[in-house]
Amino acid sequence: MEKLTHVEEETMQAVWRTGEGNVKTFMEKLDEPAPYTTIASVIKNLEKKGYLSSRLLGNTYLYRPAVSEAEYKKKFMGKCSEGIF
Repeated sequence: MEKLTHVEEETMQAVWRTGEGNVKTFMEKLDEPAPYTTIASVIKNLEKKGYLSSRLLGNTYLYRPAVSEAEYKKKFMGKCSEGIF
């Protein structure tokens, strides 16, 4: 599991809050939404990195977390508090 960029982390926060949804659903949960194409690219990158899984429903992809927020925080936030970063 690799550390996420700031934009990826913000997007994952929206995914974790939502549970499962499409790109538009996640955009609605972002504090400062970026253009649709940008968020769609971030979502695809998160899927490639193993943070999201997807399924096709009709002609729309639905995404859900493949990594829990707790797992991510344990892996990366713990290191920050231990002074490794």
